[in-house]
Amino acid sequence: MKFYEKYPQLKQKDFLSKVLVNTVFSTMSLENQQVPKIRIIKIVDAVLKEKELKGTAFFTKE
Repeated sequence: MKFYEKYPQLKQKDFLSKVLVNTVFSTMSLENQQVPKIRIIKIVDAVLKEKELKGTAFFTKE
């Protein structure tokens, strides 16, 4: 079974964004690096948008 067959929700941009934001925020908090969640959201959105524009995104545009 392929990765995206097992976890098809990762192809949804909104879901992927939430997972990335929560993972980065939690990891940074555990390492005592306090970064506002809104800043992480902006960075993740910018990276996903860049991937989408370059055509290298692996998520759908839903």
